Amino acid sequence: MNPQLINLSNIEPAQLDGFLSLGWFRIQQTIFTTNYLYFDGEEYDAIWLRVNLDDFKADKNYKKLFSKNSQFRTEIKRANVTAEHEQLYNSYKESISFEGAPSLHSLLYGNSDINVYNTWMIDMYDGVRLIGTGCFDLGSNSAAGIFSIYDPGYKKFSLGKYMIYEKILFCKRRNLTFFYPGYFAPGYPMFDYKLEIGKEGLEYFDAEQRKWYSFYANGDGFFNNLISS
Repeated sequence: MNPQLINLSNIEPAQLDGFLSLGWFRIQQTIFTTNYLYFDGEEYDAIWLRVNLDDFKADKNYKKLFSKNSQFRTEIKRANVTAEHEQLYNSYKESISFEGAPSLHSLLYGNSDINVYNTWMIDMYDGVRLIGTGCFDLGSNSAAGIFSIYDPGYKKFSLGKYMIYEKILFCKRRNLTFFYPGYFAPGYPMFDYKLEIGKEGLEYFDAEQRKWYSFYANGDGFFNNLISS
């Protein structure tokens, strides 16, 4: 499937659920899908992921992260990008090897000042200092993780992974069914961290069959072909 993109003037929660279930994802105030990605001139498959929250458990990886990060204060609320968030984003952007959006506002809204999504934000503080933030969109029975960023000085705490777990747990407490973390690309390791979060409930989208399958199920020929290619 070639990339497809739809500009949005509004989107209802159940509509977002439907898009996510078919391998679509948010970019700014649009929604898009693709089966292929290009990095450094190379083509990779885009494999869309979701976590079935009925099967999700706070595993040993989360418990280790919680032990390291319980000293920090965490807040989850409706998204509101402030100057403090923009300052954190600028620090984070300087530490990454790829080109990011010019600002956090641009990442979420593009050139618009209106957000058609029901976006929530997780903030992490060391005392009064903002050290991590991330956003996710809520639908009717599902949610999509948009980004997680952190102060580079706190890299050893794996705040990015920890915030994804906290988003998932928040959604599970709200009795949602699925959490969509986006895609990974076999052979391109930048997104492989998503495969270690919520493994018990992790599923992938088979675009040809338009069905979701357990990612780590035994005898799963499709996934076995992916990792051996």
